[in-house]
Amino acid sequence: MNTNRILGSIARLVRAQWLGLLAVMLVLSGGAAYAAVAKDSVVSKSIKNGQVKMVDLKDGAVTGAKVADDTLTGDDIDESSLDVTVSDASKLGGLPASAFARSTVYKTEATTDAGTALGDGTFAKAMACNAGDILLSGGPASIANTSEVLESFPTPGSTTSWSVRIDKNAQTDNFTVVILCLDQA
Repeated sequence: MNTNRILGSIARLVRAQWLGLLAVMLVLSGGAAYAAVAKDSVVSKSIKNGQVKMVDLKDGAVTGAKVADDTLTGDDIDESSLDVTVSDASKLGGLPASAFARSTVYKTEATTDAGTALGDGTFAKAMACNAGDILLSGGPASIANTSEVLESFPTPGSTTSWSVRIDKNAQTDNFTVVILCLDQA
């Protein structure tokens, strides 16, 4: 057998099939696939978790579209970019908290008497806040233990008056209506 002839055959084979042989050698040697990486680029595999810092990022590289929804909080948010302007957290609508407590609550009550007799044997009484004020609550007072409260509610059609209807059970009973109002003056 001629050694030069064998070596010549191998050389021709290598020249003709060099790319295929390279692939076979990479696979047999356990090599990984080769991927081209642009100059000055880093692949994710090369970065240790948590090691990319702000100084490592190009300005404008991270945009809102690249951040997961509902993940930014506190100092991460530029409040001026929000639809709501918060110029002073101690104020609401430009008014301090004391401006919302500018009204006072007062209690007033009707005179204590028998009330108005209704045709069904019951008696009614109503009491209203001062004009322009707001009714907060109300109810009967000074009712004898022999009487029953049948109704106690804001007067229909009114936002300032409270009505009470009682059944005196054929007894004498003077009663009153007490209300709480919000002074709007």
